[in-house]
Amino acid sequence: MKGAAALLALLACVTASAGEAKRSPVTVRVMTRNLYLGTNLDAIVQAKSTREAFSAVEKGWANVQANDFPTRARAIAKEIATARPDFVGFQELSLYRTQTPADFTVTPAKTVVLDYAKELRKALAARKLHYRFLAIGDETDAELPSGDPPNMDIRLTIRDGLLARIDKKIKIRRVRTGLYSTTTPLFGGFVIAKRGWVLADATVGGRTFRVVTTHLESFNDTSQVAQGKELVAPGGPVATNLPTILLGDLNSRADGTGTPTHANLLAEGFQDGWPQAHPGDIGLTCCHGDDLRVVGGPFYSRIDYVLMRNGFRAVAAGIVGEAPGDRLDGLWPSDHAGVWARLRLP
Repeated sequence: MKGAAALLALLACVTASAGEAKRSPVTVRVMTRNLYLGTNLDAIVQAKSTREAFSAVEKGWANVQANDFPTRARAIAKEIATARPDFVGFQELSLYRTQTPADFTVTPAKTVVLDYAKELRKALAARKLHYRFLAIGDETDAELPSGDPPNMDIRLTIRDGLLARIDKKIKIRRVRTGLYSTTTPLFGGFVIAKRGWVLADATVGGRTFRVVTTHLESFNDTSQVAQGKELVAPGGPVATNLPTILLGDLNSRADGTGTPTHANLLAEGFQDGWPQAHPGDIGLTCCHGDDLRVVGGPFYSRIDYVLMRNGFRAVAAGIVGEAPGDRLDGLWPSDHAGVWARLRLP
């Protein structure tokens, strides 16, 4: 009987060892990238009258055109070609539509004049990079007349998107989009700023994990902190026992001088990929000026993140879009830098 028991114990050990051998480490490359709306909305949001707001819309639209996203999309595609991420979380994946003449938003503008997702697909295809959007989540949708007197309506839809490399080794199990219940009224409630997220569950090398991209509120700190709490709350996009990667512009400074959202996420068990890969390096990611044709001064904050929970660890990371050599045809790729990371799931 003792011999039989010893044999069974030995077989159990062999079986366990074989199981562990099958669970070999998995490496995933990711990137987070705020694409910039092409203009700063502060002048519009802070306008003291409708006339002032309509003039600010006109100037903002001129800035969007000068900041030329089709050219910037080519620079983003170059970054992706260099970093080769498996997943890219995009924020401010904008969609602009217009209507002429202006009817003061009685009917929604429908003529598409600039679609960031379409331009990115073209730029990636030109480099023969095989990627696809798993999902694009519509968030804030705002339309205002432009000009004094107004000559057209301009409609902006702000979106998040999750891009994935097309590879038979990457199996997508589940994709979802969602909005936070916390919103921010602007113009006395005429426009409601909404934020949200996109998630995908994927399997690589037999290991299933979750990737989430999000963009938290920039106009109101109270809203931003509340959205950060919704992110981790039961039923939220990161409420899972799966190994999780969170990509995004959190609008919360890593040095703690702003809102506590970044610290709150760390308290919820997330780890910050940048200091894991670069201890002692602050890794600033924000921001170039509103006019991307101007070289501008140094960055002053870190608000763009690759965060991990339930197993992942950053073994390498880098920043793109901050060096003069990253400019294309005299333009920065975005007002933010992007962050890529190579993550290991042991």
